[in-house]
Amino acid sequence: MKPKSHTLFHFTSSLDNLTKILTSGFWPRYCSEDFRWYNEALGYVAYPMVCFCDIPLTRITDHTMFYGRFGIGMKRDWAIRAGLNPVMYLSYNSPIRTNVLNLARQGQEDPNFFPSDEHRKIQVDAILNLISVIKPIEGVMEVGDPPRLLPKEFYLENEWRFVPQLEQGRICIPIQKFRTSKDEYNEYTFNNCLLKYSLDDIQYLFVEDDSAMRDMLGFLNSLLLTGKQTTEGVDLLKTKLITLESIETDF
Repeated sequence: MKPKSHTLFHFTSSLDNLTKILTSGFWPRYCSEDFRWYNEALGYVAYPMVCFCDIPLTRITDHTMFYGRFGIGMKRDWAIRAGLNPVMYLSYNSPIRTNVLNLARQGQEDPNFFPSDEHRKIQVDAILNLISVIKPIEGVMEVGDPPRLLPKEFYLENEWRFVPQLEQGRICIPIQKFRTSKDEYNEYTFNNCLLKYSLDDIQYLFVEDDSAMRDMLGFLNSLLLTGKQTTEGVDLLKTKLITLESIETDF
């Protein structure tokens, strides 16, 4: 069994979410991140992102039970072209973690460390982008609304991540602002940061069962009737459909 796949998987909780991906693209939404590896007192922050896992089909059952029973599999070469990157998992005592912390804190104590405000901005932007693809190997994940805390071994997900390039006030926000204003921030990323692809970049479309398959086929046919997709496009998408029930039975 291969430990990874040439396909990256993104799962979601509903057929409606999946059809929105097919009509609009991937929407980078703000997600709370366990940030205690960086600053224990800070706790959590939020970044806008679209997340994928790089695991074989034989291992996706646990993943879908947590994230949702609908999903899409994208070819890995698309992910590379689109600027996605594998997440870097850090252990608490790693010298790499120490190096990242040292880089991030440069100039915080010495106001003359940077020769100009422009140099400071370049450094801060670079650090924020670097930290956006770093996670601890394990931590506590906020799930649901109101949020509940669940322990999770993050490194088992082999995550790839897309984080849009945004200005400092949007790339990383405090958890308090996330909880009070996430709809406003998510609206901005929907209007400005959708992650696009072509139909040829799709490897699989996952639905939960045969009933959901019929609903998805109805949706695809509606794309044809409304002129939002060609006959060739709809036929291509239909060839990529598979139920999670069949995967769990056959793999």
